Amino acid sequence: KVAESSPENEILNRYQTEEWKGWMQFTFLLYHYMHAMEIYNGIRVMITCYIWMTGFGNFSFFYISNDYSLPRVLQMLWRLNFLVFFLCLTHGNPYILYYICPLHTYFFFMVYAVMAIGKEKNYTRWWIRQKLGVLALVIYLMWDCDTGIFEQIHRIFLSDEPIAGATLGSNWEWYFRSYLDHWSTLLGMVFALNFPIISLFFRKLEARSEHRQWMGKVAVAAGMLFVFWVWVKGPLMYSKVAYNSTNPYFGFIPLVTYIYLRNLTPRLRSYSMELLHEIGKTTLETYLMQHHIWLTSNSKTILVFLPGWPRVNLALVTYLYVIFSRKLHKLTLLLRGMLLPDDQGACINSLVGMGVTIAGFYCTAFLLEGLDMTSLLTVG
Repeated sequence: KVAESSPENEILNRYQTEEWKGWMQFTFLLYHYMHAMEIYNGIRVMITCYIWMTGFGNFSFFYISNDYSLPRVLQMLWRLNFLVFFLCLTHGNPYILYYICPLHTYFFFMVYAVMAIGKEKNYTRWWIRQKLGVLALVIYLMWDCDTGIFEQIHRIFLSDEPIAGATLGSNWEWYFRSYLDHWSTLLGMVFALNFPIISLFFRKLEARSEHRQWMGKVAVAAGMLFVFWVWVKGPLMYSKVAYNSTNPYFGFIPLVTYIYLRNLTPRLRSYSMELLHEIGKTTLETYLMQHHIWLTSNSKTILVFLPGWPRVNLALVTYLYVIFSRKLHKLTLLLRGMLLPDDQGACINSLVGMGVTIAGFYCTAFLLEGLDMTSLLTVG
């Protein structure tokens, strides 16, 4: 006997994951605004959760839809990189300064490659599991062994020259950022592959009597909470540097514990907080704009409109920051729908048109700079 399920009370339903992203983003922003370095380890876990969702969400999409088309890839890349691309152009910042965007993009391509290779056999029993096993071996050799593979693959894109957001060079910065979560995407993919089993586990338990149902759920929760407690008393208490070395291997413990407890009953699964859900939908925009609106100087200083009135200033800046972020979110989706429809030919035409337009602006800028016509006096 199996209990019925619906989209509203399914494990990790869309509203719940958006809420999850929302409260993590709220905490992440306060961490930056208050410069609360004492909670760094907890924030590090939240970034692990975001990268885990990249594996879980994209694997689920490809597995269910079987859509590996160019428009789908371009639409995803647009969502992740449209805003950051123009921020880099207008502010002269390197891409790696906004490291969340390259992380999600990089691991999206990892999921895509695994799912697209031999996609016609993805629904056989062992093929997809063999591919995940090969991916695990590649990850192990790249990040956990001193084989030089990581440098060989990435050195054509990266350098050792100090830049904004990478004082030791983009090569080291990218290794550091990707190392912290190099297992997270794979774990998300494994969870997605076994999602039907996990969902069935809950529904079978919930078809039993209330007493037996809670005996099973509490037994699992007790085991998870014990492991979580060991993690809290151990790695979570480490210094920042020491904790970083443990995060790739133990950061999934609070993640899985949260998922289990958040989905403990159908009632819990069917409710979510609308405010956090709305914040979760604009996670990317709020992350990017914190560098320039909520904070300034690439998130190093606080934006001040009203000196001497810190609380009023925070309220005003936060209001403007949220409004801008929501508008940019809507603009990103609107332009994506206009420029990157599901038709491959139309997508290519749009990309060519945008490339020519941006190149034209670049040529104009170089010409004006060569004629010494870039000062405000000249423009005026």
